[in-house]
Amino acid sequence: MVEGVVNIPLSGYSLVRPSGPNAARRHALQHFLVGPENCLVEPAVRSVLDNAQPDYNPLLIHGPNGSGKSHLARGLAARWETLRRRGRVIYTSAKGFAGEVADAIETQGSDELRDYYRQAALFVIEDIERLAGKGAAQEELIHTFDFLLTHGRQIVATASTAPAQLKGIRPALQSRLSTGLTLPLAPPGRRTRAVILRRLARLRKLDLGEAAARLLAETVSGNVPDLLLALDQLEQCGRVDDRSIGLDAVRAYLSRRKASQPALREIAAAAARFFSLKLSDLRSPSRRRPVLTARGVAMYLARRWTDNSLDEIGNYFGGRDHTTVMHSCRKMESLLKTDPAIREAVKQLDKKWEVK
Repeated sequence: MVEGVVNIPLSGYSLVRPSGPNAARRHALQHFLVGPENCLVEPAVRSVLDNAQPDYNPLLIHGPNGSGKSHLARGLAARWETLRRRGRVIYTSAKGFAGEVADAIETQGSDELRDYYRQAALFVIEDIERLAGKGAAQEELIHTFDFLLTHGRQIVATASTAPAQLKGIRPALQSRLSTGLTLPLAPPGRRTRAVILRRLARLRKLDLGEAAARLLAETVSGNVPDLLLALDQLEQCGRVDDRSIGLDAVRAYLSRRKASQPALREIAAAAARFFSLKLSDLRSPSRRRPVLTARGVAMYLARRWTDNSLDEIGNYFGGRDHTTVMHSCRKMESLLKTDPAIREAVKQLDKKWEVK
């Protein structure tokens, strides 16, 4: 335990440098770092790995993009294999599973597919929300769950939100996902962010001092990709020759960051221009699809690039409440994984406010 943050030995490749010349470089954290905000994670992991008969089954891990769902799920699968106990691990994504089901139906190979998945002692499936509207895949997954649960096999699934809020997912599948432990992943708290920043800095062969990490963690909120982006920017503009980053470098970075922080109007206007709309459209009651998309992107960027609260953002965009802003941001996080047009819009608009 470091400063109240628990180290769980689950390695993963869930962090990718968000921009710059080394965009494909991955950073492997060898531990999943858990603070008080995610106190249920450690007992859930211990239950999956230590118990011959699962206590929590299925274990559904849900949270926003970047909260660590994949790191946790894949880390559990890798750790299970390392322990070499209780049989076979089968990992898949919901998209991959749906594709396999479609292929099996077309080639009359459904029996072989069922036999394969029913061999699992640990079955891990990610991004359940991506089965929305895929009836055949959902039906096959329900049968797979029923078999594995009946035979005492462990199931771990990830999703963007809790089962009852998964749109396009059949009630029968929602019900099965709810029978075990639904584990929400919250964004890391201030103390956890400081520890994560120091770990990421070490991976980059940077010496980020404790006081500097605490100051940076107090100012930069959000999920792990946001911390990685801040560290990238700090490295680019605040690094000294001995690869050491102290308080002065962090203060200088934060000063530049604050000076370059866009106003809500600037973000809204940029999003409106990108989508060929008027600024007034984004602040209006309109629910036309192009307006909803542009407004959602603008709200997401406002959360990412400003210190404004959810209420302040909602008030600017036509007097909407904080839950509306939160829902919109979560929807954008989901679309970033599935919609190339949204990804490109955010990528292009991001460039306007990156700290130089």
